[in-house]
Amino acid sequence: MSNYETHPGLSAVHPELPPIADDLETARKDLAAFGCARLAGALSDTEVREIREAVAQVAEGEVQEGTDYLYSGGSNQRVWSLFNRGEEFLRLAEHPSALALMETALGPKPLVSNLSANITGAGGTAMVPHWDQDWAERPWPHALAAHVIWMLDDFTVENGATLVAPGSHLLDGPPPEGTLVPATGPAGTALAIDGRIWHGTGANVSQDARRMGILAYYCRPWIRQQENMALSMAPEVQADLSPQRRALFGLDFHEYLNMVGGPPRDLPRY
Repeated sequence: MSNYETHPGLSAVHPELPPIADDLETARKDLAAFGCARLAGALSDTEVREIREAVAQVAEGEVQEGTDYLYSGGSNQRVWSLFNRGEEFLRLAEHPSALALMETALGPKPLVSNLSANITGAGGTAMVPHWDQDWAERPWPHALAAHVIWMLDDFTVENGATLVAPGSHLLDGPPPEGTLVPATGPAGTALAIDGRIWHGTGANVSQDARRMGILAYYCRPWIRQQENMALSMAPEVQADLSPQRRALFGLDFHEYLNMVGGPPRDLPRY
């Protein structure tokens, strides 16, 4: 018997990832059941190429400017605040498939909590496994946050595909050792993970592969976002946001939250 079969709370959960889904509804069911799901072809080849080129340009620019966020001995790089870096990233944040998956995990009207890229190079070490909502006190009866990880390259075992422990969202702590599995997939795949899933970037043991992914982090609309969008988002970007985007990035009034000098005057009273 596997560790999952003998571990309390996971007797009905299989330790393997569900297959990559070809349709959104299957992916939504997988996310609810396993706490993680992969949706094939969520981005077209053209979208993957354009977004990858944009990330590479921003990453190289930060290295040249000395503002980069390099780690793992310089093999890996994180690129933050992509919402300030171009229209293609704003479109990605509001991608219909991403929002549908996030509504499955988080309920209606999820907010963008952060939008960043993670680049792993040859020799990059594995990230310490963690949860995406370990800032919140337990118990966790439901997800408070969730991620859509956009694969801009093929995610493979060798180049450090994200490691996940399927079903670990049902536990009160870390899963047994040996239950992390690589969430591999072709470029253009969307990997959705519940904030309660135990996971982390894998080690890049390739000779020369450089793997890119975008981390679109979302939260419930009453949760404090990872990035303070009112300050982190450039004023010129904020000025051009549509009402829908303002709401998505948590810049508008919501259910007596995020008020500025009180609620809107036309708000219906109790």
